[in-house]
Amino acid sequence: MVENTDDMKTLILTLILAASASATAPDFVRNADVCNGWYKAWDDKVTQEMQDLPFVIASHPDKDMLAKARKLNTRLLEYVTFYQMPADQYYQHANIKDHPEWVCIHADGKPGESADNANADWLTTCPNSPTYHEYVIKTVRLIMEAGVDGLFIDNGHPDRVCEGPKFGKHKHLYPDQDNNYAYRKLLEDISAVVKSYGADKIVIVNPGNPWEQWRGACDGQMLESYICSWAWDNRWKEEKILQYQKEWGAKADAGDAVIALSYLDHTKAPVRDDAFYCFAWARLSGFIWADWFTGIDTARDLYKVRLGPAVGPMKTNTGYYSREFKYGMVVASKEAMGASFRISAKDHPSVLDLYNTKFLKPGKSGDYEIKLDKGEGRVYTW
Repeated sequence: MVENTDDMKTLILTLILAASASATAPDFVRNADVCNGWYKAWDDKVTQEMQDLPFVIASHPDKDMLAKARKLNTRLLEYVTFYQMPADQYYQHANIKDHPEWVCIHADGKPGESADNANADWLTTCPNSPTYHEYVIKTVRLIMEAGVDGLFIDNGHPDRVCEGPKFGKHKHLYPDQDNNYAYRKLLEDISAVVKSYGADKIVIVNPGNPWEQWRGACDGQMLESYICSWAWDNRWKEEKILQYQKEWGAKADAGDAVIALSYLDHTKAPVRDDAFYCFAWARLSGFIWADWFTGIDTARDLYKVRLGPAVGPMKTNTGYYSREFKYGMVVASKEAMGASFRISAKDHPSVLDLYNTKFLKPGKSGDYEIKLDKGEGRVYTW
């Protein structure tokens, strides 16, 4: 019997989510061009670029940051991870040292160790552990009570197998299921709690790249190191970009949001060139673009782009790809060849080339005549 009103809300919302084949993100997410994240102090330089962003992700936000977000007309999501915890440190309202039954146990009987090199002394957690599941839900409630607009759940890739029961370390909620199943159930319960604070509250999960298993249990997923990354010094090949567009573009358009996070200033190309190329491809694919402010010095104008809803799918043309939106269009020329194309001056009497920060002038044809070198991204607004 469910006696607590909050528990009843959670149960009902959990059943709704479980019955749904796919969650649909709120309109402010579905219609977003860009979002961003910042885990350091909100200094004046960064804060001014947050104005009117659909949402911003912050680590351990305080009341001051939340108040700033409200003044900036942006929503604030709190960074959390339910994949790992430090071995002996108070973190996210608990110390795992006091709860050994939360630790994932590998086939050799040893505790799971974080795959993140930066957190070498962290242990992986078991989402199939009953008391860990209970702790996570309590933590989510505490966070939401503080007034944030949702959660950004990092490291959405649990250790698939836990042998806790085999070695007598703990029992499992779902004895016959692996941790992917248990993590999915945990995400469903997390989303139910978050949504109980308002239909516009959201959950974004970062598995590194979107996982089919998490669809329907969250509002969106992250595709990290999209095209450009700190981990390599070249852009992705076009084939890989198209692979993600094909696999996730239609899903993103249907409401399963994908946040494409690019880390700039790690290739030989100018940062502005990489930024516009990554942004163009993200919007061609229906993804929300982010750069964690790595392009703030040379590409900050992209943070202000508001193209509106798409008026059609991505088009493949000779030498380039394009997609039109209510208030503009994005174009990416192919990596192997340049592109020549026109934009109708009759349909769009005023067109701004955001990359060059200039209004286009009609050519001899009467339309705007544009040429791009290979591998370039552009944003045009009207």
